[in-house]
Amino acid sequence: MLKYFFLLISIFSSLGLVAQALDGKWIGWLSQDGKTDTFYYEINIAQKGDGISGVAFSSLNEGKVQARFVLSGINQGGKIVLQEVEQIEPEKPKWCFKYMMLNPKVGEEDAYYGTWTADGCTPGKVYLARPYSQAVPEREKAFTYEGRWTGYVSQSDREYGFFFEVNLKADGTGVSTIVSEGNGGTAEFSLDWDTLTEAAHLRLMENAIIDKTDSKWPWCIKNAALYLTKVDGKYLLDGDWAGHIEDHDMESGPCAPGTMHLERPILKQANRQRAKEEFDPYQAKHQRTVKIDKVLQVKSKNLKIKVWDNGTVDGDFVTLLLNGKKILDNYRVDKRKWSIPVQILDGDNFLILHAEDLGDIPPNTVAVSIYDGVKEEIIVLSSNLKVSGAILIKPFRF
Repeated sequence: MLKYFFLLISIFSSLGLVAQALDGKWIGWLSQDGKTDTFYYEINIAQKGDGISGVAFSSLNEGKVQARFVLSGINQGGKIVLQEVEQIEPEKPKWCFKYMMLNPKVGEEDAYYGTWTADGCTPGKVYLARPYSQAVPEREKAFTYEGRWTGYVSQSDREYGFFFEVNLKADGTGVSTIVSEGNGGTAEFSLDWDTLTEAAHLRLMENAIIDKTDSKWPWCIKNAALYLTKVDGKYLLDGDWAGHIEDHDMESGPCAPGTMHLERPILKQANRQRAKEEFDPYQAKHQRTVKIDKVLQVKSKNLKIKVWDNGTVDGDFVTLLLNGKKILDNYRVDKRKWSIPVQILDGDNFLILHAEDLGDIPPNTVAVSIYDGVKEEIIVLSSNLKVSGAILIKPFRF
């Protein structure tokens, strides 16, 4: 009898561990059968006994379309059943109230995969994983915030923006770098970051200036609330920021607020291998590291690439290489948009910005536009004498 008692204790303990394992945030995607759109999907749940409660968030088109729901469910011995029961926002229009049946993803830890249905809606698939799971298949790779992001910040009191880069560490700290093509040069900040479910997906909080090229220029210490979306082979973080001038606070020296946009490419193993083949000869020859800042899908192999100085003309000389071949050699960029017609390959193509010198305001930052006959995409690239920025260009495929 005692043996059976300890067996029951062991079973209930195991069930308790399962219940605890579901608590917290899960991130993934949600699709509809026969449709091309993929929604970002996130839940934050707590389990009590077999019951599950929490909130869900879904977004599409860089966060322009988004909704939040009250979530209820049950853990049926490892299988998870979830139901969206109330739409928190927006008030209108009403979204599909999804009923989801999820099973543990075979071969993965902390990941679930299954189907969803809803009255009057096209059903589809759903995938959820822990944000820091390392065992997610490439096409469904779970998201982590850690690492390098590049983009820009705008400010409401000026027409031009700033090149912006952040490097986030697993311990909730990091470093941000801002580059002004006008006054100020470059500055580096220490920061803290955390994740919020209700207010935003990510909160960035700069603490202090670590270093700056112009000792007399006062910079803004920024706080940003950013929302995450996934589109066209990249993750995007977008939102608003506010802040104060260094050596002041929000009352004595508030900055004009603005917006923040950050991107990180999603690279599969085939992309990384192709990049290695392309970058190794360049890096060996020039003793510089290449970092892919952007991923761009184009609808034609015949492109028109333009380059110009989007800030203060400070004597930057650049070389552009497309798949290892120079398409612009030691060119002094200015306000004129120099146009270069090119033809790309069927697979991955890499455009590298090589800084020949840093001009009067380092690093070397230029604007590059890529036009595929349908749409023009404008990208700000930054390079110095140690690191060269690059764009991965891929022909669009169904």
